[in-house]
Amino acid sequence: MSLKGIDVSAHNGIIDWKAVKDAGIQFAIIRAGYGNDISQKDQYFDRNIQGALNAGIAVGVYWFSYATSVLDSQKEAETCKTVIAPYKDKITWPVFFDFEYDSVRWCRQNGVNPGAQLVTDMALTFLQNLQSAGYKVGNYANLDYCRNWFQMERLSNYPLWFAQYDVDSPAVDCPIWQFGGTSVPGCSGSIDTNIAYADLGSGTAPVATQTAAPTVSPIRDISAAYRAFTKEDGWLSEVWDDNDYAGVPGHKIVNIAIGVTKGTVKYRVHVCGGDWLPYVTGYDISDSNNGYAGDGVHEIDAIEVYYTTPDGVTTHYAKYRVAPNLQSYYGWQIDDQAGDGMDGYAGQFGNTIDRFQIVISK
Repeated sequence: MSLKGIDVSAHNGIIDWKAVKDAGIQFAIIRAGYGNDISQKDQYFDRNIQGALNAGIAVGVYWFSYATSVLDSQKEAETCKTVIAPYKDKITWPVFFDFEYDSVRWCRQNGVNPGAQLVTDMALTFLQNLQSAGYKVGNYANLDYCRNWFQMERLSNYPLWFAQYDVDSPAVDCPIWQFGGTSVPGCSGSIDTNIAYADLGSGTAPVATQTAAPTVSPIRDISAAYRAFTKEDGWLSEVWDDNDYAGVPGHKIVNIAIGVTKGTVKYRVHVCGGDWLPYVTGYDISDSNNGYAGDGVHEIDAIEVYYTTPDGVTTHYAKYRVAPNLQSYYGWQIDDQAGDGMDGYAGQFGNTIDRFQIVISK
């Protein structure tokens, strides 16, 4: 059995979905958006999914990822769920995670050199988030990505939407093969066309085993992800909770970025020989206004963090500490509390820091 399908986005313009249906197309995979902000919803998503459904074409969706971290991928999943929620009962084919060469370019542009471990972690974070919300899910990849960019054994429980052009048959086993661009009635110009060797719209998607979970995924009910920037190293790898620390002993920190899986965090840094810099609330190393604290020049000697618990959740606090350059850690600080050995911030004015840790604790 094989089914004919297309995948579309706003780049394909206005589509006559009845003509597409009359041409024998049986399923469509529609881009819902990209990135982690609701403003990045595909501007033609509603038009496309409604048109396809009204024409009697089964639909799945894909989300183009620009994630640079596991936390970023989780945010993309949340945004995707918001966009597709009105059609939840009508999306019968999978929601696909789509990480491509432009995704890699974006990572590198933002100081992240993604490898197979990180890319797979981000894919699994997205897929498991959507799956837990009741959607079927799958992963999109070409041959290069299957060989070099994904740890495919960790994704074996998820249907592969495989892209390979100008060949007679796909090089890997896959339920869906995107084989190239062709002309389809109802569409302008060339459009991506696909063959499905199974009806992914029937039944339920397999549930991934827990062993496939990202090795760096959050382990608490509310987790913190954070990164440090030093002049010697640039932005260092993302760290979760107290699994590790952000920083390099002997390399003084000049920027800090902090994000949380639930709730919100407000933080600021004090620079050695200077003053407190403005509060920030974001976690985005490409956003110098609100994505991280620090000016990239002056060394940090103190950090203040305040966590706000979301409604309906037991009250949590930011618990954090810093270490002065090549010395032992100072004591733990809770939010901006003062008293009981706490100063309202972590650090000591005049002593630069080279390590930072934070957890979100009850």
